[in-house]
Amino acid sequence: MQTEKQMTLKDWILTLILLFIPIVGLIMLIIWATDKQDPRNIFAKAYLIVSAGMLAIVFIFYVLIFLFILFIGVMAA
Repeated sequence: MQTEKQMTLKDWILTLILLFIPIVGLIMLIIWATDKQDPRNIFAKAYLIVSAGMLAIVFIFYVLIFLFILFIGVMAA
C-alpha cells in the first residue's frame, strides 16, 4: 500500500502562486498532471480539463459574436 504525501498549507499557497504566472503555470500543470506520484496530479488534470472547456466556450462565443456582427453588416449594406 502506498502512502500519499500530504500537502501542507504552504505547499498549496506555493502551488497557487505558481499557477498565477502565465507560462510557468501551464508548464507546471502539465508536469503535475503527468507525474503520478505528485499529490497535485488529480488537481492538475481537473484544472486543465476545466480550462480547456472554458477556452472552447469563449472561442465559440467570440465566433458567434463575429458572425452576428458580420450578418448585421451584410444586412445594413
